[in-house]
Amino acid sequence: MDFCLFHLPTWRSDYPVTLNRFYEELIASVKLADRLGWRCYRTTEHHFHYYGGAVPNPALYLTALARETQQIRLGTAVSLLPLRHPLQVAEDLASLDQFSGGRAEIGISRGFVPHEFAAFGVTREDSAERMYEGLEVIEKFWAGESFAHSGRFWSFDRVEPWPAPVQPHPSVWVAASNDRNSFEAAGRRGYNLMMNQYPMSFDSLAQKLRWYRDALSGAGHADIGTGSGGRKAMVALLTVIADTEEEAVAIGQPAVQEHVAAFGRVLAGDTWNRDFAASEAALTGSTGIDDLTTLFRERCLMTTAERAAEKIAAYRDLGFNEVAFIARFASLSAERERETIERLNRDVLPMLGAAAAAA
Repeated sequence: MDFCLFHLPTWRSDYPVTLNRFYEELIASVKLADRLGWRCYRTTEHHFHYYGGAVPNPALYLTALARETQQIRLGTAVSLLPLRHPLQVAEDLASLDQFSGGRAEIGISRGFVPHEFAAFGVTREDSAERMYEGLEVIEKFWAGESFAHSGRFWSFDRVEPWPAPVQPHPSVWVAASNDRNSFEAAGRRGYNLMMNQYPMSFDSLAQKLRWYRDALSGAGHADIGTGSGGRKAMVALLTVIADTEEEAVAIGQPAVQEHVAAFGRVLAGDTWNRDFAASEAALTGSTGIDDLTTLFRERCLMTTAERAAEKIAAYRDLGFNEVAFIARFASLSAERERETIERLNRDVLPMLGAAAAAA
């Protein structure tokens, strides 16, 4: 099970650090994960709102990180392809691959935020088709040969890929959450899969992973983790590791409430609402789970090291081979994130052997 650090870069002016300092703290956490030997770092793309909006162009940010790190792979998770011209994204990602010495990974999504689509003049109804057509352009660019493209959304005469990437083939990841078609399309096309535990139950997560794996096998692709051609599946978890589960929940609850409230408001188009905190009732109501302890136990990784190892082993047994830790979000501090990263590496990772799988 590979470890990954994941950021949804969320900052607003009444946080106790400046935006410049916030960036420096994110970079310090990525450098820590790099020193610890974690496989990958991923960051999201959002626009025109404090929810994730500190990084509107993940390739630009990751290129800065390429010069600060040595071995950790650097992934867009996600690049919102429907909102951009794919040639520009391809150039950005190829530049990232050059600056990082071949460590770039491509993660894409259809997007879901109404105000982003409206601002860029793109309809959400076409987002899946735009995403896959954009990815087709990126993969042609990545192949290194001159090419032309004639599609539904973009057409251009022959261009020469410049700069060419270091890697001969990109590692492509597709984010999926609810739509069965999204899971099946990713599987049929043989891409890696990114999922987030929080919006769904464990049983729902397992069912959706089966949709993806069935589509993989139906299209003749190697299954997750089988040999050198095996695909990868990642699950992302809101994470706090502490001495007790009660302590972890107490630390994480305010941040989760704000995170979920911001997500709900951008999804609903209520982007000018500045009531950042959410009530417990709003939190439980959005998930249909009445008990907060159950909510955090099932949907997050806010617990002790021992319980975290057991839960990660359960994801591994389900078929996931990468876990992404979201250890800083909303109001959580850099110090708290570093403590969680260090505990995951020092206390949790060594338990992910036979004992953890048996538990």
